[in-house]
Amino acid sequence: MAQVQPPGTFHTIAGLRTHVVVDGEGPPLLFLAALGGNWFDFDQVTEILSDRWTVIRYDRPGYGLSDSLPAGQIPSIADEVDRIDAVLDALGITEPVLLAGHSLASLYAEAYARSRPDRVAGVIMLDGSYVMLPLQLVPPSWSNGLAHLAARFIKALRLPRSAGVRGHAIATRPGPPGGFTKTQRLWIAEVYGGSRYPRALLVEQAAFGVLNSQLIGLRRTHPLSTPALVVSALPARRTPVHVFWNWKQQRFARLLGAEYRPLSPARHFFVVQQPTLAAELIDDFGAYLAVRG
Repeated sequence: MAQVQPPGTFHTIAGLRTHVVVDGEGPPLLFLAALGGNWFDFDQVTEILSDRWTVIRYDRPGYGLSDSLPAGQIPSIADEVDRIDAVLDALGITEPVLLAGHSLASLYAEAYARSRPDRVAGVIMLDGSYVMLPLQLVPPSWSNGLAHLAARFIKALRLPRSAGVRGHAIATRPGPPGGFTKTQRLWIAEVYGGSRYPRALLVEQAAFGVLNSQLIGLRRTHPLSTPALVVSALPARRTPVHVFWNWKQQRFARLLGAEYRPLSPARHFFVVQQPTLAAELIDDFGAYLAVRG
């Protein structure tokens, strides 16, 4: 793997070496990856968009090629807002950006749009995480400690490196049209076969209740003034679970004062599986923002 040059650049943000990838030219578009997501999940959609957008991706702590959070540090909404600021500042991005937050990252996208409205042109929630009643059953420090304990246990099991790769394949199946590229497969093996990734995933998952509670507090004090679009991925065959998901996503859109766009048939990782469709959504919303002025 050493012979493959990592894409992008590295910047020290909040004391952590942070991996940032920029492609293309045009208005700035910032992708925020899902829980456990990495820069390469957006490779196909970025290739489609990069002739008309400046597409920005970065790896949150412990994901991709970025440093991990120190032991005991709990992910927070405020820290991620500051991290996005620092990424944009490091790149010299001064014009408002279009944010596209996938899954859990919709929390960060919404928080940034509420906290920094002057830096945001619009926000798209890509099958975002909307929790009506956030639950934190144990103190955050306990859940964080348990996450680190679980990560050490997983490391001690000495699972084959292929286990993480299989997990990624299951989450994103059937994968992008034509499959993942050779370079993507190399980086998937590198990231998912390492010990940092499980720890980052468990730590962020353990903080989910805290992140939701912090965002709810921010909603009370910071109105959302930027245009928003909520996109929901729904299968062709609806089960009660998917009917509920559709209803909840509609409720999310009403909360944000956003347009609602259901996609069917589509899966949670449609950004990977249907990159052309994802690009069309972004282009359409970008055109709306341009007309809106």
